[in-house]
Amino acid sequence: MNTTVLGSYPKIPAHAGPSVRQALQRFERRAIGPRELEDVFQAATRRALDVFSAAGLTRVTDGQIRWSDLADPVVRDIDNLVHGGLQRFFDNNFYFRQPTVVGRLQYQGGVLAEWTRLAVGAADRALKVALPGPLTLLSLADDRTYHHREHFLADLVEVLALEASSIARAGAVEIQWDEPAAAAGVPTDPAEAIAVWTSLIAGNPAVEQSLAFYFGPAGSWLDHLPDTGVHRVYLDLVAEPTLIDRLSAEALPFEVGLGLLDARNVRLEDPLAVARAVSRVSRRQGAGRVWLHPNCGLEFLPPDRAEAKVKWLGSVAGRIDEEARNTHA
Repeated sequence: MNTTVLGSYPKIPAHAGPSVRQALQRFERRAIGPRELEDVFQAATRRALDVFSAAGLTRVTDGQIRWSDLADPVVRDIDNLVHGGLQRFFDNNFYFRQPTVVGRLQYQGGVLAEWTRLAVGAADRALKVALPGPLTLLSLADDRTYHHREHFLADLVEVLALEASSIARAGAVEIQWDEPAAAAGVPTDPAEAIAVWTSLIAGNPAVEQSLAFYFGPAGSWLDHLPDTGVHRVYLDLVAEPTLIDRLSAEALPFEVGLGLLDARNVRLEDPLAVARAVSRVSRRQGAGRVWLHPNCGLEFLPPDRAEAKVKWLGSVAGRIDEEARNTHA
């Protein structure tokens, strides 16, 4: 059973250990210096990777421990894109610093590639990086320069493709483009979206690229995606549980991720119900083409519950694998 996480993980330890939040507060008070802050970042990243490894996940992120929000590293790497004021991140009690466009976008790079290189060196399994997709970054940004959607999107696609190239060279095996805007009710023209994703994915044909939809239903996008070149699509099945029926009946031309673990609810899911859903989809899509994961990043949960979700994910995947072996014995 292929398993993964979608992106973020709590920056506060579930047990004893360094807290990124406390370290940043101490850094702002000049109680610690840059070297000690960097030590905390690296220790907290290793802690997240250890949790993922202990659960036996197939593919991991670095937990986005260094990131203040989804757009943060992109803002750091793109000239004329700067951090603005705090805004609410879709329908969550979670805030991001609004990317603000103050000139035509130019790719500078370096920051996220270095973070990726460090994470690849610390991980004991394949690592992917989740980035904001063009439509989501467009919806989050405060455009003070382009005032023309098509021109803004065209430059976003090019700079994001350059960012993806640098991440792939740093050792990431997959670029996951997060597009919650396309699932959370933000008005999106299908023809425009498909053209954007096709162009974006074509910019880096040598690395696996996926689309992650969360915070809402995305089943309507499945008919539009076959020609984009996407390798895998991660779906929020907590928001759209009826999509299981379609995935069990219709073979898709790309791999599919089943977001059956609610990353915004501390309750652990019924393992039998999840196993049954995975089994139904796997029979139609092929076991090696199905992934099990939380429906969004885990940073929305308390640290101990996020860790419990990851452990639960590994345990259920192991049960599914054992049942598959017994069935074929």
